[in-house]
Amino acid sequence: MDTLVFFFDRTFGTKLPQALLSCRCPALVKWHQNEGFAHDTPDDVWMNVVGPRKWICISQDRKWHLNDSELLAVKQHAMKCFYLPNIDRWTTLCHFVSRHEKIMSLARANNGPVVFEMKANRQFYPVKLP
Repeated sequence: MDTLVFFFDRTFGTKLPQALLSCRCPALVKWHQNEGFAHDTPDDVWMNVVGPRKWICISQDRKWHLNDSELLAVKQHAMKCFYLPNIDRWTTLCHFVSRHEKIMSLARANNGPVVFEMKANRQFYPVKLP
């Protein structure tokens, strides 16, 4: 099976993905800043680079399915996206580590385009794409 790649958008900063990288995460870890994207790069621009690579996109943005340009990129590239809660770094790290296997399972089981959102109960629910 192909190696999965987690791509963390700019909402996570650099420390969380670097921590995952240092812990030898069971998937490859990439992030916005390390891939050379400027902080103000519009989402649809980097999505049109990351999408064709079939990387699993992780964000705290929670709006890609609501904006036409981001939604088009998600659909066009059959992207697999996961929204995590926007909370403190430690809790976010704990949520991701405890749910990374579920993310990988959902990513492998769905062809895309798909967007899942983690709710307060730490379960992932599909977001209806218009």
